[in-house]
Amino acid sequence: MAANKQQKVYLIPEGETRDSHTYHYTVVKTKKFIQENEKLKIKKFNPVKRKHEWFVEAKLPPHSKN
Repeated sequence: MAANKQQKVYLIPEGETRDSHTYHYTVVKTKKFIQENEKLKIKKFNPVKRKHEWFVEAKLPPHSKN
């Protein structure tokens, strides 16, 4: 059985805390990001502000299991 090369990633708006009401989950963290120790940064829609913003990777909430 092949090893899982992707991870679950918790994304929050750039410049906001993890307690923010707006967040996204995605599964695109690849081996390249892990090896280079980079954080994922994606431009996504923020429904609270009603515009597109940069979302950055944050720690998963404590109740999540990988």
